[in-house]
Amino acid sequence: MKRIFWVYFALLILGLIVLAWPEQDDVMMISFSETHGPSKVDLAGILIIMMGYVPMIKEVWKHSPHIRQSLGKKNWNLLIAITIVASVMIAWSLYQGNDVMLWIAVFVATASQGVLVFMAYRKE
Repeated sequence: MKRIFWVYFALLILGLIVLAWPEQDDVMMISFSETHGPSKVDLAGILIIMMGYVPMIKEVWKHSPHIRQSLGKKNWNLLIAITIVASVMIAWSLYQGNDVMLWIAVFVATASQGVLVFMAYRKE
């Protein structure tokens, strides 16, 4: 793996820690539903996560022809479809306030995107 990958990965982990940090008050800056919405600390965590996540997306996009060739067109399309469906499920579960569906969708999205990121950053 490239060294910069580990910097981005560390930002993702730090952002997740900030996002999971317990808060004194549950004041939501934006309300998705009665029980879901980010607070100031959550928004800071999301910003840190995005600082690591966006460059990874850029790397996957840049290496997409190579990834598509390595995985095969069928597997590439499947991973992209799974990522899109899981992302929609995340938004829908936040709107509905369904924690079970949220965490299943987060796991599925993370797994499918993890494969794409691994393929983009692996040494050849």
